[in-house]
Amino acid sequence: MTGRRRLLQGMGGLAAAWSLAGCAARLPGREAAGTPAAQVSTTGFAALHLGGAPRGAAVGFDDCHVLTCAHVLTQGGAVTLRRGLDGEEAPVLGVLRSRRMDLAVLRVPAGFLEAPPRATDAPRSGEAVWAAGAPGIGHSVAQGVVEAPDAEMPGFGRGFTARMPALMGYSGGPVVDSSGTLMGLTSAMPGGGGASLLAFLTGADLDGLAGADRQVFVLSIQRASAEAMRLLG
Repeated sequence: MTGRRRLLQGMGGLAAAWSLAGCAARLPGREAAGTPAAQVSTTGFAALHLGGAPRGAAVGFDDCHVLTCAHVLTQGGAVTLRRGLDGEEAPVLGVLRSRRMDLAVLRVPAGFLEAPPRATDAPRSGEAVWAAGAPGIGHSVAQGVVEAPDAEMPGFGRGFTARMPALMGYSGGPVVDSSGTLMGLTSAMPGGGGASLLAFLTGADLDGLAGADRQVFVLSIQRASAEAMRLLG
């Protein structure tokens, strides 16, 4: 429903649901070459590891902070980031979590990631978008189209939905438009509980690897940026 608010029911965060021995998260830096996601994937993207296992992704916000989804940090363990182009790692020095939406602000060493240009307008229905993620197995870049430009998902926040073959491990990663402008953060798969459970049981996102065109909720970068600034004081 173009231009109308939609309330989404369901569950299914897109954090990686497994920790296979020897399973290293793929990085989108090279895979994104030639797509609008190329710039953010090489300079503003990092895979997020929790306790040594791939859990999701993060995107640059300013010189010493990055944004990710709070739900990827629900388990204990040391948090590290692995840069999208060269795989260089950096520790997370501090974490601020939002109580208003599925957002966490991570403090990192200065200059580790660059902040991509951020959108100031809402997306349009049918607009093409690209997402970058850090799945344990499978593609690290997905293309899709905006479905509902204005959507709200309980517990996750306000943003939009898109149809794309995103995989577990895309949570917290960037979604950009055709010019590479950051539109939001991949957050959840409404109604995706079955696929999430299957991924957990098998150690692989079989539904996503089959090329399923999923409904994905994207947290608006305008909302996320405003909340990040509030958390940073």
